[in-house]
Amino acid sequence: MPEDLSTPVSLTQQNRQATEQQKKKKKKKKSKASKLPEAGSELPDDYVEKYQEDLIDNPFDPELPLSQRVEYAIWKYRKNHKFTEEKKAIFDNYLKFGGIITGQNMFLGRTTAADVDEDGEMDYKAAKLAIDTVPDELEEGVEVSFSEVAQVYFGNTFIREGRFIAMQDFVDAPNIIDAFLKYLQIRNVAPEYADDIAKARAIVSQAKVELPKCKKVSVDMPGKLNRACAIVFGDESISMDMSWMNDASAKTMKMFSEFLDEVVGMTREEATNIVRSQMGDIKGVHVLKTLNFVLAKVTSIPPIPADAQPDAFFKVTFTNYDDNKETYDIVLEKEIIDNLVLGMVARVTLCKLSNGEWYLEKATRIMPSFYMEDDCLCEEDYDY
Repeated sequence: MPEDLSTPVSLTQQNRQATEQQKKKKKKKKSKASKLPEAGSELPDDYVEKYQEDLIDNPFDPELPLSQRVEYAIWKYRKNHKFTEEKKAIFDNYLKFGGIITGQNMFLGRTTAADVDEDGEMDYKAAKLAIDTVPDELEEGVEVSFSEVAQVYFGNTFIREGRFIAMQDFVDAPNIIDAFLKYLQIRNVAPEYADDIAKARAIVSQAKVELPKCKKVSVDMPGKLNRACAIVFGDESISMDMSWMNDASAKTMKMFSEFLDEVVGMTREEATNIVRSQMGDIKGVHVLKTLNFVLAKVTSIPPIPADAQPDAFFKVTFTNYDDNKETYDIVLEKEIIDNLVLGMVARVTLCKLSNGEWYLEKATRIMPSFYMEDDCLCEEDYDY
């Protein structure tokens, strides 16, 4: 009898071992993107890309239309960098804002002899699936301005649209766009716009510093004192009509009241003490007028002692963006002021008290000091 048949258990073990050896021999094929740098990462100017341009068939020849050169550069940048879903969404949003149409099969360029993968096949599929098309600069109404796109996008649209809300988005966005603009510079994609691209990068460099600050300020605003003022003088009262709880026990009503205090962040007594610590006697003080959703700019930040505590109060001056003769002195904590930059702009709701003081009821859309209005917005695009 054959040896294998005489010991069935041994045969099973041998087959299992053979199968495991075959699995070990199979090497896991790595993704083509596994060795690519992350989009927005800092790379040296002489970095050699995995997929390079053709030196003979130059896709960035200045004789070619600008739209074709930029289009090819976008496609090549995507091909040579890894994008997470979040980073891809940011990059796509920036391109769309800049007038670049996104969608399947929108590639107007073409592959060159350099677009060859490791197996020696032309990467036509990637070219066909490229998703960006750049309007021809000769088209009526089309203006090319890399710097204005950067300034309006990061100084207004990125924050106003509210599509990206995580702090990491505010950090990543300018890094991604700066890396792409640098990509255009190094490859001399648009020599006729070299100065404008350099100006755009300077704006984006400023955005790297200010966007995270804007996000932090938007989270911390309006600050402890202003919240207290809203409770004491305004509509943000922690008291509610609890007549519907008439049948509830005293214990239940107390628990509900404590819940309201927790939601607001302080009790009415605490709010009153905070306001008195800054304004003194507030008997009879009331709101004279309220300015809703005013566009205001930070125009004065006081010097702050190095030993000041994070919760120490200081007055910051805001100026009406549309009327520079109208100013508002608002008291804020040091930890908020630390992230303010002169020239920052915000949509604010302000209340003037009968004692002459102003307080900040609400602040939204904290935008950088290089804020720029979007002249392309139609009236229906505004949400106020």
